[in-house]
Amino acid sequence: MVSVTDLIKDLTVAIPSIAAATMAVTSAINGVCKIENANAKHIISWVVAVIGGVVFVLFNGLTFGLQPWMDYLLGALCGLCVGAMSNGIFDWPAVKKVFDALTAICTLTSKPPLGTPENTAEETAEETQA
Repeated sequence: MVSVTDLIKDLTVAIPSIAAATMAVTSAINGVCKIENANAKHIISWVVAVIGGVVFVLFNGLTFGLQPWMDYLLGALCGLCVGAMSNGIFDWPAVKKVFDALTAICTLTSKPPLGTPENTAEETAEETQA
């Protein structure tokens, strides 16, 4: 079984390494193949990151102390997360729309802080009535 400390050490090495390799390999592929489509660049980056996570497990750079197939699955998941991080997940229009909708919902339910222009007009109206 792998201790939490060992897992954190492995992840602090694996995550930046996979991110750097993902960016370098993706840039090389995009440059050689002259890919201009933004969606294709994102997909290539995610695939490279997932492969990087699996390769990291293959060469024992990242072990979770589970059955081998689970280690590979978690390595792929780690690669997917690193791909999202290094790729800029918020650049995708669909993801941006979801976060914009969530932001709009959150701003509808909360009042603006005191002293903001929206709240100052209300404060002034309340002071004049009092």
